[in-house]
Amino acid sequence: MNTPMDDEDASMQGSLNESGHERVTQMSLSNEAAEWFVRLRDDRMGVRHRERNVHWLKQSPTHIAELLRIQQVYQVLRAANVQSNLPGAPRESSNVIELEDQRAPDWSEALQLDLMDVAPTRRRQSRIQPWKLAAAVACLCVSFLLGFMAKVAWLDRSIETGLGEWRSVALTDGTRVRVGPDSLLRLSFGDDHRTIRLVRGEAMFDVAKDATRPFYVKSEMVGVLAVGTEFRVSRFGGRDVVAVTEGSVALYRDGRDAIRGAVSAAPAQVAEATGGVALTAGDQVSITQATRSRPVVREKVNVDYEQAWAEGWLVYEDKTVAEVASDFNRFNRLKIVVADPSIAARRLTFFRGSATDPESFVAALATSPDIAVVRDNPNVLRIELRRPDAETPKSQAPGQPHGDVPPTVNPNPI
Repeated sequence: MNTPMDDEDASMQGSLNESGHERVTQMSLSNEAAEWFVRLRDDRMGVRHRERNVHWLKQSPTHIAELLRIQQVYQVLRAANVQSNLPGAPRESSNVIELEDQRAPDWSEALQLDLMDVAPTRRRQSRIQPWKLAAAVACLCVSFLLGFMAKVAWLDRSIETGLGEWRSVALTDGTRVRVGPDSLLRLSFGDDHRTIRLVRGEAMFDVAKDATRPFYVKSEMVGVLAVGTEFRVSRFGGRDVVAVTEGSVALYRDGRDAIRGAVSAAPAQVAEATGGVALTAGDQVSITQATRSRPVVREKVNVDYEQAWAEGWLVYEDKTVAEVASDFNRFNRLKIVVADPSIAARRLTFFRGSATDPESFVAALATSPDIAVVRDNPNVLRIELRRPDAETPKSQAPGQPHGDVPPTVNPNPI
């Protein structure tokens, strides 16, 4: 009998087919459920086959019901102890020695005794009280459903953060992930792949080396293949950004799914052979819908600044006030509104501050004599030009500037 684990790449019959559109008979469905039941009882069953089992269960509620039915039948057979009543089945050992009857056998009497006494006794012994059977079935259903939900949660794990929340997560393979605020990641790990989908936000990955299971991060417009390296992927405002701080990665723009199987060469060489683009430490790529089909333009990124991001710091060189304010607004509930375009266009030579402390940035801006900060809403800091000969409003500054340092000077050296 063929089993779902006989061939990794063979197409499964019936509802095991990946398309899930073929109709199957009740007999074939029962056979498949029985095969899965046998395999699930094997502790050596690998992660990839458990993924296939979860996929099979998700295809239809009838699959779950049939597997539950198989388990119920198995439990009933065990409770009835059918095996021990079969002819020729080994009997349990006993310390009672039975003496042979020396009388000649009276077959009619023996047959009468067997029909009148033995058979009813056996029937009474094998009879199961209905409430016990119902309780066993209920417990079995609950335990199976709990196990099923646990498997789904394990195989389809998610990592999510809220505004102002940073998380550092150690994955089961040893990879460390630093997740920025307002981010959502979905994980799918198997025997031959490690795949993460970045739904929104940004995260930095310090990938544990495993050549047999490539590490693949995909977002809407890019995919990044790595084996053991460090890089950051962000997705905001229709723009996907990849920055590499250590090692090398292969960048793809074709929206491909997880890359499975052993990677024998460096990601840079893999990229050349599979239509990707190689990125090394210090490289950054920014892709939008408009530039998705154009040649990749590499930019240089400061590795120290990227690593500072992993610690929750934002570092900027030669950036506009609008760009910095936009980043703070992505990370926090407290929003910065730059009311005057001339202020938004001003460039900061250098600034470094905590990503969860937008008031530090606004306080640094407030050191400029022509800038006023108004806070007439608890969740909004409005930056505007100071009116000539106007007194400084009491609500001007959200906090004291850090050492009266202007925004063109670094108040927190790295």
